[in-house]
Amino acid sequence: MPKAIIIGATSGIGEALAKKMAQEGYELGLTGRRVEKLAVLQKALSTSVHIQKMDVTLFDEARQQLLDLIQKMDGVDVVVVNAGIGWVTTKWENEQAIINTNVTGFVAIANAAFHYFKTQPKGKGHIVGISSVAAVRGGGQIPSYHASKAFISSYMEGLRYKALKKGWDIAITDIRPGFVETPMTEQNDVMFWVATVDKAAQQILNATKRKSKTAYITKRWRLAAWLMRILPDAVYSKM
Repeated sequence: MPKAIIIGATSGIGEALAKKMAQEGYELGLTGRRVEKLAVLQKALSTSVHIQKMDVTLFDEARQQLLDLIQKMDGVDVVVVNAGIGWVTTKWENEQAIINTNVTGFVAIANAAFHYFKTQPKGKGHIVGISSVAAVRGGGQIPSYHASKAFISSYMEGLRYKALKKGWDIAITDIRPGFVETPMTEQNDVMFWVATVDKAAQQILNATKRKSKTAYITKRWRLAAWLMRILPDAVYSKM
């Protein structure tokens, strides 16, 4: 039975991915700040599920909780780092929260997972990070969110190269969703090519099983990412 931990499984993509993985027979470790929601999900899933309250912005505590959960599960094959936030604002308090969660919190967990996997036989493991199409280019509406996702994608690419250089069999998958129907996207006034959370979770699971380097969710967002890169500033700045 494969084993996976999902960081940030109380709602949205994390919750939907947990359901998909349970259907595939994964033993799961689920974390989140709202432990009561994790408990409800645990009862609903037809697989072995371990839950752990976790706030990734409590960096050292979260790292230890991850390692404790791994030990409780007697090892793990995949760690999905899904915890993330975003607001359409440039208020310092909100931008600081975005960086604490999406950047420092992400690295705290991904780093702990990476160092765990490198100690395994043949340095084997798999880290799946939920980035965003927003990683491709800066955004005028929510600059810190775009920047945080660009950091995530760049950091995961660096981890991949680090593993290759050292000869460790650690797969790194950069998941870049476009618009997905989740509580976080409810604030958006204009969205297109919107995927259901169920469809997004299935494509994320497929990319995980393939150990893809990068996967756009849904696939058509690869075209959007290409267009974002080549659009001149005069056009892109008005979007």
